[in-house]
Amino acid sequence: MANSELSKLKILFIYDYFKNQVNSEGGNESVSVSELIAYLEEKTGTVFERKSIYADINKINEYVQKSGKTTDDAWIYTEGKKYRRGELIDEISIDEARLIVDAISTTTFVDSDLCEKITKMFPTYFPEGYLKRALYPHYEKVDKRSIFRLNSIRSAIEEKRPLKIAYGYMLGSELTEKTDKIVSPMALDWKNNCYYLIAIDNEAAKDLDRDQSLSSALRRYRVDRMASVSLLDHASYVDFKNERLKEQELKSFVENSLSAFSSGRPIPIEITIKGKSRKDALKAYGAFASKVSDKVRIADDTKLGKGILRISVTTGTAPTLFTDLFELSTFEDVDIEIDNDEVCSKYGEYIKKAAQAAKLNCL
Repeated sequence: MANSELSKLKILFIYDYFKNQVNSEGGNESVSVSELIAYLEEKTGTVFERKSIYADINKINEYVQKSGKTTDDAWIYTEGKKYRRGELIDEISIDEARLIVDAISTTTFVDSDLCEKITKMFPTYFPEGYLKRALYPHYEKVDKRSIFRLNSIRSAIEEKRPLKIAYGYMLGSELTEKTDKIVSPMALDWKNNCYYLIAIDNEAAKDLDRDQSLSSALRRYRVDRMASVSLLDHASYVDFKNERLKEQELKSFVENSLSAFSSGRPIPIEITIKGKSRKDALKAYGAFASKVSDKVRIADDTKLGKGILRISVTTGTAPTLFTDLFELSTFEDVDIEIDNDEVCSKYGEYIKKAAQAAKLNCL
């Protein structure tokens, strides 16, 4: 068979079989030479000799080692009378693949076809019917215009080109009150199951110098509230004076955000949660921490055994901060103390406004 044209393809079929049909995670995933011969006959219609398969496996191991895909002595190895394989350095593990599929299947923005493509790429990771029983799916049919807008935004970021966007507000399923904005895109962000464009508002930046003050012109725009996106000429692109400064300002902008609302100035806030019991304090803390995520820190002098939990948060005074504080204060058998005069003052105004609105609505 050495001179057969099919023998040149045989080594590729063997590599593909071990890569996609044999699981490196262990279990009963192994294959005998007889099974390989049967597989190759099914694919090529030719019965190959055992010696040629042994030689091909040696060649595959040599290729995998020389290409840096493994640090093991052999990628394909024998165990008893069967062959197993190890994991390649650049290979996605079964846990990683399933995390990706789980994330996609619970995201409304991504078409379900992508999940199916991934499961077909890794047949040993996803048994038949996995997508139907793993997680309840939330995806919807993707609007091709949304994909086009995202691609335009990515191109504008990469090429440093300004965008003209028609930006509006959702009323049911209709986008209304649309206005045209010229922005210089910096980055895309994903928050609250939505894509956001972080960009400099060219109008707001018009009278600013190209230094750190440009951060005051940074804005966040929901991509699904864009009726249209058009790339403009490079000349009107507004940018920070260097990439390092841009990276710092974008990092600060995102870190000072709460629920996709941003504030330009981060401030430290210390909060004491006093619950009737340890469990009461933990319930309130859990609700608040889920909103501010990694921004919350537990103080060393916390006395949780007495139902007292002291936390600190460094964040911006975005509108949603006061909504989150209000929710925290509504827990039964829980009192809170806020150690920050500025936040206390603004929170007091928020409470007065909410009380006044409730009074008017109840009349």
